Amino acid sequence: MIKNTVLALVAAAAFAGVAAPAFAANNAFGDDSSPEMREFIADSVETQLRQKGIDVSAVEDWNGLVRAYVTLEDGSQTMQFFTPGSLEQVTF
Repeated sequence: MIKNTVLALVAAAAFAGVAAPAFAANNAFGDDSSPEMREFIADSVETQLRQKGIDVSAVEDWNGLVRAYVTLEDGSQTMQFFTPGSLEQVTF
């Protein structure tokens, strides 16, 4: 089980370098990507945010940004926005 988890994390980290060009499009997950690729990219973004310590339940494109549904310590859920690629949090 742990071996599979480690392999998945390594694959996601390796994919992050490949996914970066996809984030250059108008859409946070790449305009030209197939639905399967967009889902794979979204899964990779979720993994990267979790590695940063963010409790993410889902991510999606929102006007060229990554919108993440985040569960806070008190159990409430909020939306947070991140720049594609670097995943730096955006404040409005």
